Amino acid sequence: MQKQLFFDDNDLFVRDNAARSYGTPQQVATYHDGVCSTDYCTGWVFRLDSGRYRMLYFGHGTGFKEHKVFLATSEDGVHFAPEQLDDGAVSVECQYPHEIMTLSDGSEIASVYEDTHTSDASARYKMLMSEYSPRDLAVTDAIYTSPDLIRWTRVEDAVWGDGTEPQACVFYNEKQQCHTVIERPFWGIRCAGYKETRDWQSFTDYQMCLNVDAADERLSEIYGVPAVFDHGGTYVGLVHIYRSLDSERNAKYKNGIIDTQLAYSRDGRYWRRSLREPFISGVTGMTDQTYPLVWMPCVREWGDGAITFYGSASELEHGPAFRQPGTGRILICKLRRDGFVALATEDKTKPSLVAPRELAWHGGEAHINLKAKRATVAVWCTNESENVGGNVLGLSHLLEGYSHDDCIPFEGDSTDWVPTYKNGNTLDALKGKTLVLEVRYEDGELYSISGDFTLLFNTPAARYRKFGVLPE
Repeated sequence: MQKQLFFDDNDLFVRDNAARSYGTPQQVATYHDGVCSTDYCTGWVFRLDSGRYRMLYFGHGTGFKEHKVFLATSEDGVHFAPEQLDDGAVSVECQYPHEIMTLSDGSEIASVYEDTHTSDASARYKMLMSEYSPRDLAVTDAIYTSPDLIRWTRVEDAVWGDGTEPQACVFYNEKQQCHTVIERPFWGIRCAGYKETRDWQSFTDYQMCLNVDAADERLSEIYGVPAVFDHGGTYVGLVHIYRSLDSERNAKYKNGIIDTQLAYSRDGRYWRRSLREPFISGVTGMTDQTYPLVWMPCVREWGDGAITFYGSASELEHGPAFRQPGTGRILICKLRRDGFVALATEDKTKPSLVAPRELAWHGGEAHINLKAKRATVAVWCTNESENVGGNVLGLSHLLEGYSHDDCIPFEGDSTDWVPTYKNGNTLDALKGKTLVLEVRYEDGELYSISGDFTLLFNTPAARYRKFGVLPE
């Protein structure tokens, strides 16, 4: 099953009367343990084999100076409570029943990752740690492993970076068959690049992949990419933007806010950024109160179709949040399935039209995620090509029995509308053809088109029609 999202127009033939906008994650819960203030980027959630959910997070408090690491538990992945650990569950002495370790010298957790591709059960979870040495102006990027998120062991002589710091993330790149770490290049340098590894011992050279440009707000920086996940063949990244800064002749640190934009990639290496506006923010009315800092290091799709975001927030701006315990909280937000970007009707007196490029249709039906007063899908077929000035153009014609008038209209809101036709025609009957699906909707928002297809540009489409071969 392939999924057509709408981060840009690269894979579209038609976009009429349809404006691109971010979907809106909704805050559904807040967590605070009463001990720890989570003003830093933290909050990683995993579903255990028992079906319960476990959250690992760190922070500071009024009763302790060092960062401490804690656990919380949940039955539904939304409502959490401090996890009361059994005596002896942790090998070191801890001050609180839900504490598992104390970090030294202001060290921070950069990322926590479940390695589903390891055969070593004791290393099921990986923790990337940034251990600071202010005297040497250096950072050691250590790797810890755990079988259960409770007991952690440092891996000797293993490092994940070359003196970098949070923010970082890890994801498994199915297309490259390796683990990818997205990280800063060095302490205090705010941009993002990646390394790849298959064994957690050797890594590829660092490759830059994201930085600010002229389209960004003045003086802003990419603070990091704390989360990446594979969504229907597209890698989606949460990008923290450090912005709203005063002009000062020193390091950008003493003030400013952080919120989240989106980036996306087809291969996990080459990244593009989406809209230059907040996707998740604590200063635009998305949250229950104002939070100048909102960090989102964890994204999960638990099987209910919705996308769940976990992260921390602070009522203090950058700088003050790190020097004193604030009122940090863990935020849990949800987004509708595929709801990253919508193509929304601009002029509500006219219908919107959206059509992706040619699709090599491999069978089955189309699945549309949208809400609209009325929607239909027409099917065009390109069964031949012509060469015009050195360009191979597919010649489209509307298939009989698959027009907008033939389609049974849809009304309402659905994450999985399957278009049907009055005469019983199906898309499954068009298996092996190259199709153009044209979605027409009134006063609505279109989020995605899914199905068993391969999206093709013009010459690859002509080669498929002539030779039956798909691009590798």
